[in-house]
Amino acid sequence: MGSELSPMPPLMVEEAMRMAVAGDPVGGGMLLGPLIEAGQRECYALCAALAAAATSGTGPKPENGMYVFEVADTFTGQPGQPEDMPPDLRFAGQFAVAYANGDTGMARALFDALAADADTEDGMDRVVDGVLALYQMAVATTHALVAAQRSHHNQEED
Repeated sequence: MGSELSPMPPLMVEEAMRMAVAGDPVGGGMLLGPLIEAGQRECYALCAALAAAATSGTGPKPENGMYVFEVADTFTGQPGQPEDMPPDLRFAGQFAVAYANGDTGMARALFDALAADADTEDGMDRVVDGVLALYQMAVATTHALVAAQRSHHNQEED
């Protein structure tokens, strides 16, 4: 097997996102299964692509040059900690922030921790859950960008 990544993953991610925005996020998510199962290299590339989509449109970096992962308790509105979150959401948020900050070492360490026991059923379930949480973030961001674009276009027509 060659050391180069297949050109298919970006196309599959693009199609998954297109399907999600068109109203079929489950069908889009199902397209990602083969990439998750293709091995850690392909799965990491998938996570990077999803993180790019999840963080697109985040605007300029803050003055300190770093994005942060802010957590709030939805019931109390009080600040929370990433450790308070379910593991899949914690992975997705931390990975996306590391990616947005250009910290590939941290992004890789987070992925490696997620995939440490991916050769077991429970481990693979954790990988799937983490990747799908990242996918859901990417879908939410894409929906927000599309809505903003439509709103801007409608305001120009008025």
